[in-house]
Amino acid sequence: MADRVALVTGANTGIGLAIAERLLADGWRLGYATQDNEERHEGPFVDLQKRYGDEGIHWIWGNIGDPDVPERLVAETVEKLGRLDALVNNAGLSTAKPFLELTVDDFDLTFDVDVRGSFLAAQAAARRMKDRGGGSIVNITSVHEHIPRPDFAVYAAAKAALGMLSRNLALELAQYGIRVNSVAPGVIATPRNEADAERLDPEVPLGRPGKPEEVAALVAWLCSEEATYVTGSSYVIDGGMTQQVVSVPA
Repeated sequence: MADRVALVTGANTGIGLAIAERLLADGWRLGYATQDNEERHEGPFVDLQKRYGDEGIHWIWGNIGDPDVPERLVAETVEKLGRLDALVNNAGLSTAKPFLELTVDDFDLTFDVDVRGSFLAAQAAARRMKDRGGGSIVNITSVHEHIPRPDFAVYAAAKAALGMLSRNLALELAQYGIRVNSVAPGVIATPRNEADAERLDPEVPLGRPGKPEEVAALVAWLCSEEATYVTGSSYVIDGGMTQQVVSVPA
């Protein structure tokens, strides 16, 4: 895969960082996209550069909630690395608040980042991929694409919207050889949700939170030549959590 290029948004931490590292380890070149270029993002990027070489990874940044940013992230990846074969829409935010306390701003921000940003990035990526004969788009949703949870009215609705977007794009883009799938993680032990993961352990039949690397392995497969007949699917990776109703408020 030495000539394959992927763009991963939200690549600096948690699941996004694990995906970035796995794709680099598998031989992909990488557009490493973060919300901004603050110093806190530099450490993971420099570490990946040292381990995999600076020729194969390019750092780009911008708030995915800004409608002008997704096109720029895709364009710069293609400009710097020559092509685009896979897009992983991982960047997102989590809005946890009781329904009656949610505001218009909560709704707009969540959908701007979690849905519109991925929509525009996928559109920009697909326009490049169709000219090269195909590619893979993976949207990182959540188990809440499929099941609700108290205090997640807006977040779950956004992830469900992203999941349906994946299915619709799979239909429309198949003619160009572009595959589109969702990956729906459950309780994953990342720095952002470590405390929540610990609280939810009893809700997981396998009895533990997942690892970012386990999600990354699934994403890497969906981007690979081994998954060339896979499109329009949502892959739940949750230790069995969706087999029972989660009642713990977010």
